[in-house]
Amino acid sequence: MKALILAMATAAIAWTNPVNAQSQNPYAVAIRVNDRIITNFEIAQRVLLLQLFGTTGNLKKIAQEQLIEDRLRLQAAAQAGLSATDEEIEAGVDEFAGRANLTGEQLYQIVAQRGAARESMQAFVRAGLLWRNLVQARFGGRANVSDDEIDTTLNLISGQKQQSILFSEIRLPLNQQGDEKTLELAEKLSNSITSEGAFGAAARRHSRSPSRARSGRVDWLPVSQLPAQLAGQIMALQPGEVTAPISLGATVGLFQLRGVREDRNTDQGPVTLTYVSVNVPGEPGSEKLVSDATKLINDVDTCDDIRAQSERFAVPGHTDHVEEAGDLPSVLAIELAGLDRHEASYYTNTAGTLTIVMLCDRLRELPEGARENISNGLFNQRISGFGQGYLQELKSDAIVIYK
Repeated sequence: MKALILAMATAAIAWTNPVNAQSQNPYAVAIRVNDRIITNFEIAQRVLLLQLFGTTGNLKKIAQEQLIEDRLRLQAAAQAGLSATDEEIEAGVDEFAGRANLTGEQLYQIVAQRGAARESMQAFVRAGLLWRNLVQARFGGRANVSDDEIDTTLNLISGQKQQSILFSEIRLPLNQQGDEKTLELAEKLSNSITSEGAFGAAARRHSRSPSRARSGRVDWLPVSQLPAQLAGQIMALQPGEVTAPISLGATVGLFQLRGVREDRNTDQGPVTLTYVSVNVPGEPGSEKLVSDATKLINDVDTCDDIRAQSERFAVPGHTDHVEEAGDLPSVLAIELAGLDRHEASYYTNTAGTLTIVMLCDRLRELPEGARENISNGLFNQRISGFGQGYLQELKSDAIVIYK
């Protein structure tokens, strides 16, 4: 259960005593934010939640900052006439708990076991819910995603190669022989291991992962299947090097890179290319051919443009193509592989002259709901940026007084 709830946020091993957040009077005012107050009790409660979420760093300072931002969010929502019913807050708790495969009631039970009040969890969710509603109402029209943007994203995905990494792991459990001893062991192993053999021996001796039976060896895994933070730290290594200890919730891990490779993105299915070709007439090998081709490319921005402008060479001067990538001749495949949507290049054709090609679309057979998922992702990314900017404005205008 502990591991499940820690999955809702970045895992951590540092713990802060919430009693430190309280003065002799836990209900005394600790901070004033404009005309709203934050008590010592609220700070202590937020610290308990942060511990539960696995947050690292100075938890009292983080709790204070979060509560200040929450007051500003609530104030802005109230000024916009927004409110949340008890039912909406409970639905928000359920949604938040669902990220760790828990129900709202299960989350409340875990919160209570850690000494935090049910109302503190509700206050945390309420501020986030009202802020989300406010930001969507305020910026939703500016964050809309066009079909062209979705197509561009699909083209980028289609053109990507997938990297896989080969590594070994050691996982050391926390809270069994004491965090300090475990961390000391992890640091010692990280600093002393210099070979695959030494790492394998340490994995067999210390690791508590099923991979210990294989000397900690893990088979090739696509980078996309690993948490981004973990993949980034492993990918930063040279083969044979070992990471510093990495917090993984209930364990601390060490990872040794053994190899990196590029794979075809086998998950994307057949890729269909639509492109326009234009044959440039002239003397084979002449500078004028290159000049004419370059000028046409510089004069156009889209496939519709090149269709129209190609008439300078012939009527009609272009040919439209729809082909699967695997069926293209090598020279054409190489040219198109390096192009983004509406980019053009040229190559020498069998007649010795030049052929311009412009990529119109790189499409693949999509699973149901793929376009909607991309649209939602782009919308959320964009509106999150608007929300962060708006929150910074509120903070810069706020009067915050620490007692």
